Amino acid sequence: MTVPNRSVVAVNLFSMLPGVDPADFERFSTEVDRPTCLAHHDIVRRFEAFRVDDAPDGSPADILEVMEVTDWAQWEHLRDNHPSMKPVIEGFDKLVDPATVRTYLTHAIPGEPQ
Repeated sequence: MTVPNRSVVAVNLFSMLPGVDPADFERFSTEVDRPTCLAHHDIVRRFEAFRVDDAPDGSPADILEVMEVTDWAQWEHLRDNHPSMKPVIEGFDKLVDPATVRTYLTHAIPGEPQ
């Protein structure tokens, strides 16, 4: 997937592995994932996580994340290579069902907030 060299807002939706309580991911997100990613503020501008209470369309999702990065290729390089990201990757792999991960790469539509 090719993404232009610009700020990108990634929206991630995913479910837990069978038997994993989403509350375990909430702790991981609060204690490890978001603080580690946000420490790289030159690349990660914003990172919010939400627990999905209901998906009216029936799509599987326990968690929704919104992450803004300065450049997607730089983010991928950081994620895949920086030693500080190892606990993030390990925790994600232990908790999240990879078959359910969906990522939407977006950018803001210019204009005043409505």
